[in-house]
Amino acid sequence: MVVQFLIRLELLLLSWMAHVRLSKSLEGYFGRQLQLMTHPKQTLKRQSTVPPMISNYYLLITATQFHIPFYSSRLLPNSFALLLVTHAYAEWFNNKPRRTAIYLVFATAIFRCDVLLLLFTVGLTMLIRRQLSIVQAIITGVLTGVFSLVLTVPLDSLLWGRLIWPEFEVWWFNAVDNRSSEWGTMPWHWYFSKALPKGMLLTSLLVPLAFVKFPEYVNCLATNQKPPLSKGRLSNGMFDLCLLHFFAPVCGFVMLYSFLPHKEIRFIFPALPMFNVCAAYGMSRLHQLAFPTPNGKETKSKTINRSSANWATRGIYLCGIGAITCTLMGSLLFVSISKENYPGGVALERLRLHLETSIQLQASLPMPQALPSSSLGISRNVMENKHRKAPKWENVHVHIDVASAMTGVSLFGQRHASRRYLDGDMEGPFRIEKSGYEEENSIKGSAYTHLLTERQSVDGYHVIDNIPGYPR
Repeated sequence: MVVQFLIRLELLLLSWMAHVRLSKSLEGYFGRQLQLMTHPKQTLKRQSTVPPMISNYYLLITATQFHIPFYSSRLLPNSFALLLVTHAYAEWFNNKPRRTAIYLVFATAIFRCDVLLLLFTVGLTMLIRRQLSIVQAIITGVLTGVFSLVLTVPLDSLLWGRLIWPEFEVWWFNAVDNRSSEWGTMPWHWYFSKALPKGMLLTSLLVPLAFVKFPEYVNCLATNQKPPLSKGRLSNGMFDLCLLHFFAPVCGFVMLYSFLPHKEIRFIFPALPMFNVCAAYGMSRLHQLAFPTPNGKETKSKTINRSSANWATRGIYLCGIGAITCTLMGSLLFVSISKENYPGGVALERLRLHLETSIQLQASLPMPQALPSSSLGISRNVMENKHRKAPKWENVHVHIDVASAMTGVSLFGQRHASRRYLDGDMEGPFRIEKSGYEEENSIKGSAYTHLLTERQSVDGYHVIDNIPGYPR
């Protein structure tokens, strides 16, 4: 378990280093863009060109949400892909499109084939904006793809015991065979109507402020001034378009993914950092309006008008702070629920305790009565074969179904549960098998001494423990 903790800690640190890097790239991007808009031939001081605290607001908004911090240390392909995509965004803001493409191709080939959709939308945008030429795109994609295959295919083939490119098989399963619906389906709008609001909570309300100048118009009304009409590439009239060419491809990625019947919020994790960038930009503009830089040349009447405007803009700013605070409170609630929502992992630990007791007493304890079924619909039952007792540790043969494997039964947990030390000598490991929806991996009945399953009853077995879960 110590090894698992250290590995997850390392992944967490790498993930947050990627987010810090992205936050720093925002300062450089806005500094360059505002310099081109105002003084194309002059070098401006950093503090005069960067939206105030945009990097800090990005990190704050990301930290207060639930899913990115929660998954940043989990050993899932989604977590590794999110790390690389975050670096890709940082390179994109640093005006290094070829490095952006390298990160996206690498993430697609090794960790998540669905990043291909993001690679398509981002790559198309860079081609349209002439950040990359077609020749450069082809060369970058081919070289990075070949390098990725050289890394992933030999290692994965060794682990699987056959020649395999896992992400190609996943793509074939979803795109060609169109079998993703076997894992459940959601309506086409689910990512926009459910997943993104759940992932961002109230910070999603800050995203429109990155594109609509509503706070600026409130400020003008409070000071009895005419709304400013900006003349530049970054903004025009009521709208601020400086992030549109970054945000639109990411929205396109989510829209394309919506055509896949099976949907999970972790599938669109690559979109969350860009949504948070927009929310941070909106919050930084509120900060700039609420706490303007004082001008010593203002008249008394202008000072009074500015004071009244500050009350209005600071009110909006406090609403933004309130949205971030409420998001943090909601995330803490999610954490308290989620840490109790791994019935599969708890069931494996309960099984280990049961085996230690029953084997020590040589199965002399009376047969436990079946526990009542859980009314929550996601319980994990630990079952024991009525006819095949296991007086020896090595004779234990456990079957783990899909539901249990998806709710906390990790390889680290299996390694810990299947071994024990007795008088200084290690016993085990006992046999553990998992199954998917494939017929050849279905439960073989009496072949197992114990089952971890969501089924309430299985012929030939009785329930020895029941662990409830919370699916919603």
